[in-house]
Amino acid sequence: MIFFFFVFLSLYSVLNFYAFFRAKNVFNFSGKTEIIIIILLIFLIFAPIIIRLVEKLNLEILARSVAYCGYLWMAFIFLFFFVNISFDIVRYLLKFFPQSFGNAQTRNIFFFMAVFLSFSFVVFGFFDAQKIRIKKLEIYTEKLSSNNERIKIVQLSDVHIGLIIRNKRLENILKSVKDEKPDILVSTGDLLDGELDNVLTEAAQFAEIKPKYGKYAVTGNHEYYAGIEKSLEFTKNAGFEILRDESKKVAGINIIGLEDSTGRRYDLTGKKISSLNLFPKEQSKEFILLLKHQPTIKKDKNFDLQLSGHTHGGQIFPFVFFTKIFFPIHSGYHKLSDNKSIYVSNGAGTWGPPVRFLAPPEITVINLIKK
Repeated sequence: MIFFFFVFLSLYSVLNFYAFFRAKNVFNFSGKTEIIIIILLIFLIFAPIIIRLVEKLNLEILARSVAYCGYLWMAFIFLFFFVNISFDIVRYLLKFFPQSFGNAQTRNIFFFMAVFLSFSFVVFGFFDAQKIRIKKLEIYTEKLSSNNERIKIVQLSDVHIGLIIRNKRLENILKSVKDEKPDILVSTGDLLDGELDNVLTEAAQFAEIKPKYGKYAVTGNHEYYAGIEKSLEFTKNAGFEILRDESKKVAGINIIGLEDSTGRRYDLTGKKISSLNLFPKEQSKEFILLLKHQPTIKKDKNFDLQLSGHTHGGQIFPFVFFTKIFFPIHSGYHKLSDNKSIYVSNGAGTWGPPVRFLAPPEITVINLIKK
């Protein structure tokens, strides 16, 4: 995490000062104004760290205020960078036209257009992040018993309950789940985010959801970042049975839940049993549902459907192109073979900026239907 924050803050600083020098060329700031703006930018750059420090002091209202300011600015600066770079390319091409198209006035017009578009995208993305979509998927299989010819599985992923995703926003997500009346509810990781002392009571909101065949969850990377012990406590209090390299058979379905790779990488799982023993060596007569937070695929393992999350679908376009580098299967349903498929959820919440742009939040409803 230290390495991640170092790289992130370095890149984020570059984006902020890129925007600063762009603005300086347009407004010609005085010396005092420059100093004030630079101090403000330094505060905004380090806002993610300040938020965590203030959270640990239990100054929740202050932490939430800094979170909204810092993270909305983060969304704006990311979008401004990409929009302005696009306009820079246009300006370069205009140099091949008459001189009037490439002068300082044109540069200033493009700057204000980039500011306006970036601000508009942030406002749109802020409200769009609160509009939960229901993605429905039907999978026909011969592996269901005659007693259960249709089973509805609802997948929650990447809710990131914390400073921003809680209270009304969490109620909105859970209402969408309740309305679907699932037979099985699964959480594919990153249910939580940030300091957990202030959100443990939110687990009670899950209590009203009582699927016929239970609720099952796996860990994500943020369960480890937030603190694995308290994350597990919250998830259990929310009524989930946590599958940590374990399997559970319900309604003729074999649910296999794998520990997130973050815990394995740093030997934090406390697990001695290999997860590889959970998979049958040959095709099973039971439907095997694999829950795995990150959408990496075990091609040599037998399962019928893998449910994953983690990528957020990029969350803020054009980050989808970066997530695709690490996770080629980054969103939606993909057929891996005749009897094997994967669904990667965009997730219901947000991480960092409470904004989604061209990557809408979702809850996935999977109807398993007997063929």
